Amino acid sequence: MEHKTEIQFKGDGQAVFDKIISIWPPIIRQRRKEKILLMLSLLMQSRKVKKARGDLVIEATRLVVPKSYDPLFHMIENMEKFKKKMLDPFQDKAAYNKIPIQVKRWKKVDRKKTRSAEAQKNVIAFCASPRRNGNTDLLVEEALKGAHDAGAKVEKVMLQKIKMDHCIGCRRCKEPDYDDICVIKDEMAGIYQKIIEADALIIGFPIYTGRECAQLCTFLDRWDGYERYMLKSCLEPGRVAMVIGTWGYPYINTYDHVIESVIATLNLHKVETIEALSACGFEGILHGLDEKRRGVILRHPKQLKKAYAAGRGLVT
Repeated sequence: MEHKTEIQFKGDGQAVFDKIISIWPPIIRQRRKEKILLMLSLLMQSRKVKKARGDLVIEATRLVVPKSYDPLFHMIENMEKFKKKMLDPFQDKAAYNKIPIQVKRWKKVDRKKTRSAEAQKNVIAFCASPRRNGNTDLLVEEALKGAHDAGAKVEKVMLQKIKMDHCIGCRRCKEPDYDDICVIKDEMAGIYQKIIEADALIIGFPIYTGRECAQLCTFLDRWDGYERYMLKSCLEPGRVAMVIGTWGYPYINTYDHVIESVIATLNLHKVETIEALSACGFEGILHGLDEKRRGVILRHPKQLKKAYAAGRGLVT
């Protein structure tokens, strides 16, 4: 039997609630509705509020859904501000050039060395962006420059340029008598070996439609071949990584959960992420590029330097 949470609204509370609930298709709407009502009820109890206004409805919903729903909340909260920050840059060059480009660096604070600093010198970067000299690519390049200047041997692979087929789910790699990594014979065969030989990895990718791009999804799907019979792995612990995620929406925390998901996937394969960058504001009339078709991050050297510092931090 369903438990129904009764909520009383005041002011714009009912209108905001109805607007939020209407965004989901009927097949999942009731599930979302029940979770939001339960969270709203708990907030109201903790604050001794008898009727909910729109701002409290939004706060409750934010605690239930991923931050990728931020655009919806920003539109409800202040449509004029949303238009100025998000819509005007698609129509006006001056507004496009005013988009606040931001880069946030997250790093492991209590870092324990898994390999000696002297040995940790082989760094390979995988750029999952389809745009060479785009913002993701430029951040990856800057990180590699930092690692190189710190004494590392560096290499970059553009995933868009290699022959990389999709995982076919044959599960041959999980059989105890299978000695290879994967039955698919494409350029991933050489990539597997590069990862095995690496001390540190850099993974850079753009976020499209609220998730990592297709190139990175395919790449990480193929990593499943590292996991062997009875959950044994080809990869021994000790490798470290840096993850770089970029997106267009001009708020720096909106897609942190996507970056965290990639970090968690690497961790499943015994690769520990010790540096990460999130970067945003790459959208509008030129889609994050300048007139020369290069990433606009070049106009923001202070932000770009964060990638250089993180690259050094990866290997020192």
